Amino acid sequence: MVISWLGQAGIKLQVKETALIIDPPQENGKGRRLNANIVALSAKTRGNINITGEPFVIDEPGEYERQNVFVYGLHLPTDPANVHWRLEAEDLSLGHLGHLNHKLENGELAQLEGVDILFVPVGGHVVLNGEQAAELISQIEPRIVIPIQFKSEGIKNDQDSAEKFLKEMGAKAVTPTDKFRVGKKDLPAEETQVVVLSQS
Repeated sequence: MVISWLGQAGIKLQVKETALIIDPPQENGKGRRLNANIVALSAKTRGNINITGEPFVIDEPGEYERQNVFVYGLHLPTDPANVHWRLEAEDLSLGHLGHLNHKLENGELAQLEGVDILFVPVGGHVVLNGEQAAELISQIEPRIVIPIQFKSEGIKNDQDSAEKFLKEMGAKAVTPTDKFRVGKKDLPAEETQVVVLSQS
């Protein structure tokens, strides 16, 4: 599996021949249209999606399966305006909490139990800040965490950079990478690994 960050809450997963995009940015900073077989939107009000072809679009809670990718839209009672995502592909379980801005209750945490890779907002203001994100990660205990929704080049907003989150996690010398290739065998055995992606 190859993971790319599209900026803001946008994530692209390449699972063999299948491309899945979660929350594509309304405007792609590099002026190109994105290609995907599956698109998952956290809210119906995210605006027009800049995707080529005719992807299978999901924007409601439920269970879906396309091309050996299982997508679970999670309804969190404390955040009824958004859908959060759990995905299963290539023997990996991934969670995406793109627009979360508060703590989760026990029943909500249970929906994310056992995820290997967690995409979590860290920039604060309208989403979790670094301290809140680190606390949530300690509750969910993913093997790998990838921060999203933080200040990055070309994005004008009031969010914090990823540095505050990295400090909260005790992560040192984390070098951003354009793409992250991962399989089940690559998961760390004990401590949670922090992977920072450059916006693509």
